[in-house]
Amino acid sequence: MKRVVITGIGPVSPIGIGREAYFEALRERRSGLGPIAAFEAGGRLGGEIKNFNVADYLESQKNYLDRSSELAFAAMSLALEDADLDPKSCSADALLLGSAYGNLATMSLFFADFVQKGPRLVKPVLFPHTYSNTTISLLAMEYNLAGYHANFSAGMVSSACALVEGFDLIRQGRQTRALAGGFESLNPLLLSGLQAAGLLADVNKEGGFVPGEGAGIVVLEEREQALARGARILGEVRGAGRTGGGRVEDALEAAWKESGWEGAQVDLILAHANGGSELDGLEAGVIKEFCARHPGATVDSIKSLTGETMGAGGALRVMAALSFAESGLAGRPVNRMLVNSLDAGGQTVCLAVQGSGA
Repeated sequence: MKRVVITGIGPVSPIGIGREAYFEALRERRSGLGPIAAFEAGGRLGGEIKNFNVADYLESQKNYLDRSSELAFAAMSLALEDADLDPKSCSADALLLGSAYGNLATMSLFFADFVQKGPRLVKPVLFPHTYSNTTISLLAMEYNLAGYHANFSAGMVSSACALVEGFDLIRQGRQTRALAGGFESLNPLLLSGLQAAGLLADVNKEGGFVPGEGAGIVVLEEREQALARGARILGEVRGAGRTGGGRVEDALEAAWKESGWEGAQVDLILAHANGGSELDGLEAGVIKEFCARHPGATVDSIKSLTGETMGAGGALRVMAALSFAESGLAGRPVNRMLVNSLDAGGQTVCLAVQGSGA
């Protein structure tokens, strides 16, 4: 099996855009939550990305992009720059993206016209931007990416699935580099749907999460290739576990066993922990049992800072793990980390991530 390292990241989040800003906000535990201002939300809290201009990150001018695609374009530009990669050198790289809800804002706009005005008066420019896989297609065209592509729609674990796919492709020798991550944007239709489903935090009930938006793309690379080109290595993916049926413990144990850390301590478990009482309780119980068998780990979450960024969450948590490996956490050095992603549908993904100093 090939070793898989991380050579660049592109975080676009409510607490910071770009690696330096994101890492600094995590070190300072700076929250990006506040009343949603981009649209009428009745004062509901959310993790919005402010002071964002997609034109700063585009290779070529665009007539229209959904907000979700805008965030993904920024994440791609930042990740390639962070990895010191010329976009023209990436044509054979794998592109793997995940999103829970895709380009929902544009879908809402298009079908509002359809319902109110009829099919002859809809805006044709909007229709190609309504699909879940529109964003990955646009990025592939923008960067002339002709390698393996996969689009994941797996709820809260979407970007974690994309990262595991990239990890598998490289360690099996099928690719030498993969651009993997996910994206999600806040919009009125998404908010009303989450509220109707009873998923959002409310002062009048127990549980629920604060929604957030974001995007994150991670540059995964075969270690020998990365060293040969003189790349800076931010960390290494050492293992992964994926399970269904709510078997959180199986994903955690599988990632641990694949990591090769037998006899060493896990320093950090970065939990999904988004405030949803049922999933949080399940995950907390599993982590407690794991820590009883493998003592010494700190348990943390970043959802109080970013909100629940849904399809982007797994990628942003892996980036957070790299931040903690760089700066430590609670006065302790952190190198061996397990990063959890859970979905209410029963899927769990756990990634074993090691800092570059381990």
